[in-house]
Amino acid sequence: MSFLHPLALAGLAAAAIPALLHLLERRVPPELPFPAVRYLADAERRSARRLRLRHLLLLVLRTALIVAIVLAAARPLVPSRGTTGTLHPPTALVVILDNSPSSGVVVDGRPLLDRLKLAAHAALARAAAGDRLWLVLADGVARAGSRDALVAAVDSAHPDSRRLAVVAATARAARLVEAEPVPGREVHLVSDLQRTALEGTADAPRDVRVLALAPADAAPPNRGIGMLQPTDGGLAVAVVGTPGTPPGPLTVRLRGRPVARAIGAPGTTVTVSLSAPGPGWWAGDVELEADELRADDARPFVWRVAPPARVATGADAGPFLTAAIGVLRDAGRLAAGSDVSFGERPGPGASVLFPPADPALLGQANRALAARGVTARFAAPGTAGPIAAPGLPGLAGVSVARRYRFSGVDSAAVLATVNGEPWLVRVGNVVLFGSRLDTAWTALPAAPGFVPFVDALANRIVRGEADVHEAEGAARVEFVVAGADTTGATVFRVDPRESDLTPARAAMARRALGAELARDADFAAAAFAGPRLAEVSGLLLVAALLLAAAELGVATLTR
Repeated sequence: MSFLHPLALAGLAAAAIPALLHLLERRVPPELPFPAVRYLADAERRSARRLRLRHLLLLVLRTALIVAIVLAAARPLVPSRGTTGTLHPPTALVVILDNSPSSGVVVDGRPLLDRLKLAAHAALARAAAGDRLWLVLADGVARAGSRDALVAAVDSAHPDSRRLAVVAATARAARLVEAEPVPGREVHLVSDLQRTALEGTADAPRDVRVLALAPADAAPPNRGIGMLQPTDGGLAVAVVGTPGTPPGPLTVRLRGRPVARAIGAPGTTVTVSLSAPGPGWWAGDVELEADELRADDARPFVWRVAPPARVATGADAGPFLTAAIGVLRDAGRLAAGSDVSFGERPGPGASVLFPPADPALLGQANRALAARGVTARFAAPGTAGPIAAPGLPGLAGVSVARRYRFSGVDSAAVLATVNGEPWLVRVGNVVLFGSRLDTAWTALPAAPGFVPFVDALANRIVRGEADVHEAEGAARVEFVVAGADTTGATVFRVDPRESDLTPARAAMARRALGAELARDADFAAAAFAGPRLAEVSGLLLVAALLLAAAELGVATLTR
């Protein structure tokens, strides 16, 4: 048996009151010395046994009355074998409502999210006062609250631009409820259960029950825009979506003006020819013909158009860097000139500098930096280690065998580190390496990304320009501005995996989530797996009335 209000059981101490009163009211018959009243003593002795039985019965009835009232106030719950039990033991429950972009697809004339909301409502509606509740949406945040507050949050939910990591969210929710000191622990997952969303396994603890809304039997057709890659010759458009969806038309716009049209189907890449506009940062977008999921029908892009950097290399640049620059010149990515110089000494313009091969020339290199007005200096040799470069693709993890430390470097100037110390820094239009670009110093020249890195180094990094980054969010473009110059851009878009609406198979969902699956009509009934409980406080109140009536009758007879 359990109780909805166990603190009320403290009132059971009142059950001792009748016993105390009966003990206090015990009467000692007076002793009468004169014989005239002896017959009274004889009568009392004859009725003493009968009176003691009546008093004991009153004690029992009054004690039972108090116990019945206190138990009714505590609202006891008892297991119910039939279908009348509507309550459950106190439970820690996390409801995960997956309002990722795919939930906005229209199925049978209404958004899929409406169906998911009904299931979330059904789960929360059966929550009791003793339950501990949380709600998780696509942002992954666990919101604690009362049943009414979480129902209101479900009502206000809309398709989010962020993708929910379903398996990871389920694992976090399971750990959250596992820590709660209550008999029941459950996670209710209300999601469309896309096949692409079930990566890995949740590994929920054994004492945590995971209940998931069963995936649909069929996948709605859908097309979406995936990766967009501007090049000198045009734009490569990857079309994503549900396999088997027929192709559809798409329109390419540059600064709001349509410039090209094509047709694409999910799983294909369409290359659209674009005439190169003038130098600058050009924002555009690609839009598909409208379908049942509008969130992925349009996607922005940024095209950076600039003349190739004109570079010059000295004899001290090394064979690997010289060869990479030659490849880029042949491809038209770089040109001959003096805009950017590579070597051990800074030139008059933008410069990329390496430490001298001879340590005896280190002081001379530092004096040249001072004459240029650069505060950074080559310092003592550093330890070997891997490169860490969050904003520069192709560098992360590449090993460095020999390097110099830097002094006089501001943290904002650091582009890459080795063992937490600056290895690649930019001060104004001067870029400094802690190692020579030679395989005796670092494995970078032998890495596949070396030539693209040199391209970015000459065309963007030394100019102080960042690459175009992509981030998850509502479709838009945000430019990074330094003074009057645009130095980078971030393109926000929906995760391309949201476009494939193929639902996971039931076996895959059970394996990845460790979950029980229930259809819409059965989801509410399947929630709260503990034994069905019925509240018996009403029966206890009826019993209290009967005990009160019995006590009144016995008390009247004993007067």
